[in-house]
Amino acid sequence: MKAATILFALLAPGAAVAQNLPPPLAPTTVVIDQGRVFGDDAPLAAGLDVLAGIGLSISAGLVTEFNDNMRRVEDDAILPDGVARSDWRFTPTVAISGGRPLGRQQLFFNAGIGRDFYARETIRDKNRVNVGGGLAWRLGQRCNGRLQGNWSKRGTQFASFAEVISSTQESTRLFTSATCQTAGRLVGSASYARANTKNQTDESLPAVVDRSFANVESDSINASLAYALTRGQIGISGNWGNYEFPNQLLVSGETNGNTIQGYNLFANYRIGSSLQANGSIGFSKVNPKSLLSQDFSGNVWSFGLNYSGPRLGASIGTGRSVNGSSGGNSNFSIGTFYNMNVSYRANDRLSASAGYSRSNTDYTGVIVIQGTQPIDAAITDRFFIGTDFRLNRLLTFGADLNHQKRSSEPDTFSYDATSVVFSIRANF
Repeated sequence: MKAATILFALLAPGAAVAQNLPPPLAPTTVVIDQGRVFGDDAPLAAGLDVLAGIGLSISAGLVTEFNDNMRRVEDDAILPDGVARSDWRFTPTVAISGGRPLGRQQLFFNAGIGRDFYARETIRDKNRVNVGGGLAWRLGQRCNGRLQGNWSKRGTQFASFAEVISSTQESTRLFTSATCQTAGRLVGSASYARANTKNQTDESLPAVVDRSFANVESDSINASLAYALTRGQIGISGNWGNYEFPNQLLVSGETNGNTIQGYNLFANYRIGSSLQANGSIGFSKVNPKSLLSQDFSGNVWSFGLNYSGPRLGASIGTGRSVNGSSGGNSNFSIGTFYNMNVSYRANDRLSASAGYSRSNTDYTGVIVIQGTQPIDAAITDRFFIGTDFRLNRLLTFGADLNHQKRSSEPDTFSYDATSVVFSIRANF
């Protein structure tokens, strides 16, 4: 699991609105803005993993960004003619979210469409499309679950590959889950997900620049058994995942891949009405198919503390995890992350946020396949500060300042990047 995905879960437990929709006019508590925490590398389908509300909601927005190192290259890097280090990016989007009850069940859907426009390097202009939907079901008084599917296609996220070039990333995910509570306090949960990610490089680029080697198909199963406490729960969970890389062939003729399995002890507890703590500790093991690939077995863990008050929201999180596919950087990675964020709402119109995050990642894969391990390790630090001003019930304006620094092995892929972002959002 990627650090960004884990952070999303730690920072937003129980989220119940689509990612592209602004918060209500006067929320009772302050929560952390996920887009500001993760920036461009937020989980692709994070907004599709939550249920839409009853009824229909439409939103539109425009994000304008100036980045002094949009290419994520070293300070002294020599770029080809016509390639700009700094650039402006304009991203208009429209999103729709809705839900309809069917007795005790609920149909839901989320969809969004947009496009990235670059002022200088127009070859990187790409559409952003995501759709998702499914059924939230209930059985009796004690069981509930979800059946859903998501699809998205957009320009490749910056963190997926070491180099930034013009390419697209398409992801499909099917997910089903069930949770049941016994007459006592035991709660059992199980889920299954199947995902497929495809990478496509623009036809205008040389044939040797091919990112399809990083295409991955995966199946994963998670199960847990928890005991409900008065203000939380404690339990044990297990996970299994199988990752196949259809365009990586081994000497034996079979496709490359790896299997990840593990177990965790976990707990979460609510302290008062505003503070919630959650954490886990466990063990993970990676079994690669290739004899040339390094395996892994070791401890994994996570801890998060979240505060949501009338005017102040804050969170801290840390953890160590194994990611079954790190895009073009490797076939799997082991990463440790840290983050802290704070948000303050001065009144119903004005709010501000600031935060810092660090990820320390070791990339592992089959080094004889070109492109699977251009980075051995990387430490990425990110600082951000932002503010929102709600003009009225319809329009909200935002301004952000971000700085990101990556130190990598080898140094070829180290960079500093600073961006200024202005946005406008409308909710109907």
